[in-house]
Amino acid sequence: MEKEQTVLIIGGGLSGLLTAWRCVVQNKNLNVTIIEQSSKLGGDHTWSFNRSDICPEHQVWIEPLIAYEWPQYQVRFPKRNRVLDIPYCTTNSPTLMRCIEPYISAGRINTRLNISVSEFDANHVILTDGQTLEADCVLDARGFGANQNVFLAYQKFVGHTIQTKTPHGLQVPIIMDATVEQFGGYRFIYCLPFSETEILVEDTYYADDDELKAIDIDNRIKAYIANNLKISDYSLQRRETGVLPITLAVDKDYGTDTTDDGLSAVELGLRAGYYHAVTGYSFPEAVRSAVLVADLIKQNWPDFQKPLRHEMIFHKRDHFFEEKFLRLLNRMLFRAAKAEVRYKVLERFYGLRKGLIERFYQNRLTKLDKIRILSGKPPVPVTKALYNFDEKAFIKRERN
Repeated sequence: MEKEQTVLIIGGGLSGLLTAWRCVVQNKNLNVTIIEQSSKLGGDHTWSFNRSDICPEHQVWIEPLIAYEWPQYQVRFPKRNRVLDIPYCTTNSPTLMRCIEPYISAGRINTRLNISVSEFDANHVILTDGQTLEADCVLDARGFGANQNVFLAYQKFVGHTIQTKTPHGLQVPIIMDATVEQFGGYRFIYCLPFSETEILVEDTYYADDDELKAIDIDNRIKAYIANNLKISDYSLQRRETGVLPITLAVDKDYGTDTTDDGLSAVELGLRAGYYHAVTGYSFPEAVRSAVLVADLIKQNWPDFQKPLRHEMIFHKRDHFFEEKFLRLLNRMLFRAAKAEVRYKVLERFYGLRKGLIERFYQNRLTKLDKIRILSGKPPVPVTKALYNFDEKAFIKRERN
């Protein structure tokens, strides 16, 4: 009988769970243990994506994860109201856990909850209770951590899922309603109609700081529900909050570093910077890295650790180059545009062709797409745009 190999994953969020799931599906003799500091795997979250963000060969795998899907969505701005025929999907923590639970019950995925990690390396994890766990490979999926080589702005949100007494009338998602009052940054309302009487209403801010004034935002959500959606009789079913990183710049020496000390755990998810730099969407990147890790283990079985480490180091470097243009767009949004008129940048963008918008979310923009985004009358002052254009110069100023 072939010997079982073991993988330890630190962090039971989206990326950790997707990777564990994909790995045990692809590798029948692999045993995965997830270490999570809270009492619950998967948290209490909603993750959305365009169906076209996921490559066709991976869509079959993630099909059970899709809790809701709509054939199109809306965007609303003061001078633009558009419906885009791009299928939009949402998953959530309960749906994710329904996919994972059979493997936990079968003993393929083991869990350690309510325990933190004090130290770890490529093959060992020391828990805060002093216990040491050994593995053939350790993956670090703890979520985002501050880094002096990564310069950030933030996307902050509070969401209310409500149950209405009568049909709310919204047929398709509104992924951006920027007709609302702007407060110290780009603000928009995000609405997902789960059923005729259930809807998520989320108030989102693209801001320079990470302070989340949740009570103030709660009141603005209530006002939007009453004044914009015209809903008066409803009950609050669920409340969700979050602060996500939006990348403005990454030091090149850090982003292109491919040295391997042989001691560090492989990073996944937000910990590794695997999210869309502009939108903050993390689901497509989590799928992509989960598939890559599982395939590398299968292809290099049973001695997969070194090849996995090598390929994931270069995967992270490739991500640095892939997101270069997106980081530029963020500098235009956050540093070239005044806070109260940042919405104009997005208002102009959503007037572009549907195919370009799809490729933007996929982070697969062509050279012509990039020229089209930057051409024409700019929605930001030219001098400020040029001042923030060069990433290296931007970082130097930020550090001084």
